[in-house]
Amino acid sequence: MSRPLASPVFWLLGLPASGKTTLARSLLTHLQPEHGEYCGLYDADEQRATGVLRDLGWSPEDRIATIHALAHAAGRHRIGIVTLVTSTPAERRLATELLGKRLHLIHVRAPEDLRHARDALRPSPAYRANPAPDAPELSWTEPEHPALTLDTAAPLGVSEKTLCSFADNVLWGRLAS
Repeated sequence: MSRPLASPVFWLLGLPASGKTTLARSLLTHLQPEHGEYCGLYDADEQRATGVLRDLGWSPEDRIATIHALAHAAGRHRIGIVTLVTSTPAERRLATELLGKRLHLIHVRAPEDLRHARDALRPSPAYRANPAPDAPELSWTEPEHPALTLDTAAPLGVSEKTLCSFADNVLWGRLAS
């Protein structure tokens, strides 16, 4: 196996049900044939369900602890993938401080009606009729300069191809810093 030039962490951020997890799984599937065990995927919802983040909610302090935990876990891999809403500029700065140049913020977005339709199909809805005041979607601000933005209202294959091409370019040093 040839070794990539970079050891990136691809951090997919966006509102609930925007498609972060779906795209992250597609990216992992794309990378595994060549990079196998060197890849790690850390989805915040899955980590909360399995107990790793079980005691953390959505308060500002818990969101900071979640970013620390996911950045640490992903940073242990040659190629890390994280999915987390990451609502505010301060949360994104924290991820940047923790991971430095390894971090590649990828904004995954979808129109509200599409997110709500997707959410209705989930076993555990991300949207709540009466969200808590600290729900991450209530503090959401659009990222100013993500490395990549994917609009998942487009066909899934288009977003997957764009993400995988971006990752390949990062891994093999074909993107300017």
